[in-house]
Amino acid sequence: MTHPDNRRLIIFTGAGISAESGVPTFRTGPDGLWHNHRIEDVCNIDTFEQNYDLVHEFYNARRTALQGVNPNPAHQAIADLQQQHGERIRLMTTNVDDLHERAGSPAVEHIHGNLLELVNLAEGEIQPIGYEAFDHAAHPPHFKPNVVFFGEVAPVYRDLFELMNSLTRHDLVLVVGSSESVVQFCLQAYQGSGGEAIILYVDPTDTCPYDRMLGAGFKPYTEHFRMGAVEALSQGSEVRAWVEEWLQG
Repeated sequence: MTHPDNRRLIIFTGAGISAESGVPTFRTGPDGLWHNHRIEDVCNIDTFEQNYDLVHEFYNARRTALQGVNPNPAHQAIADLQQQHGERIRLMTTNVDDLHERAGSPAVEHIHGNLLELVNLAEGEIQPIGYEAFDHAAHPPHFKPNVVFFGEVAPVYRDLFELMNSLTRHDLVLVVGSSESVVQFCLQAYQGSGGEAIILYVDPTDTCPYDRMLGAGFKPYTEHFRMGAVEALSQGSEVRAWVEEWLQG
């Protein structure tokens, strides 16, 4: 039997976990951000300069709105696990909000950037802005939200792929609230570990995205729990019990 100290828990979170705090997702439903905005207009590096004002107005609204939302019990549960088990737990998120940090997570890797930062493209520097709206009209037109746009290379992808390729039977992978449409966490973890890692997919979708992508016969995960993040990470849930038993050995 593997000593418990050799077991890792790798957590990947997506928009679904923050949606339970009231942060709108990009793609899902009539309240999704893409329902009212074209991706090409507000999240594409090829059109960034021509849509400069619109882009900043869009991300200013998202940034200032973060002041009105708080971490939920799922964020808190992940933070508690990290604080208790230290480097045995690694957290990566596609979310650009700071709800994991505010919940107390000591180490968060943002795959697609951080909404609370700006990039000074002329200087190649990242500058914090917090929850403030950026007065783009009062500054030279070379500032960009520190969010990875379509058409850009995500710097953290290299770390993500290295992590996926390092997975073994000693790893439990927990994918929470990801649509699996941009980053296929389950599939990459399955391939990277040669099918050896245990992969728990938590998302309340009625139709699994992998049925559409791969067909109904192949499942790149151990279990799919059709429930929200808060329910899945609550005390007494099947997912939480699996995680705690894994970490205890």
